[in-house]
Amino acid sequence: MARRSRAAVERIILQARIWGWDMSWSFSMATRTDTRQIGRHYSEHTAIKLYGSVRYPEAFKYPTLECYLYVDPLLLSDKSVPLCIGSMQATGRRLIAYVAVHNDRFNSLVTAASRLVALEINAEPLKYRKAKVMGIHLSTELESDW
Repeated sequence: MARRSRAAVERIILQARIWGWDMSWSFSMATRTDTRQIGRHYSEHTAIKLYGSVRYPEAFKYPTLECYLYVDPLLLSDKSVPLCIGSMQATGRRLIAYVAVHNDRFNSLVTAASRLVALEINAEPLKYRKAKVMGIHLSTELESDW
């Protein structure tokens, strides 16, 4: 029996100019479900929310970007092969992205957050207003072709 070959996965690049950011942090006792997953009795949630305007592709249907960078304690644990590092969804005129970041990298992102000006997202094309995020690039300076 012949197997069907999988179609090549398409990728798109989104570039945005960052103009603001917020941070949130919470700490609590973990639920039993969380304790089994993360192996600790405490649950901590930390996130940076970046605000920006999509520059590429030009005349993009969703010109406003919100990107949440959140700490995932299981990100580099190699428990299973991940399908992506985050997700995106479009709503109204906004594109909202959620991207997992390792805890060790988060402090440097908080330190640099006020200087970040450019964000590039490598993702699958939006399908039914949703997509998987495969890569992210943050920069404190604009590239020459921007």
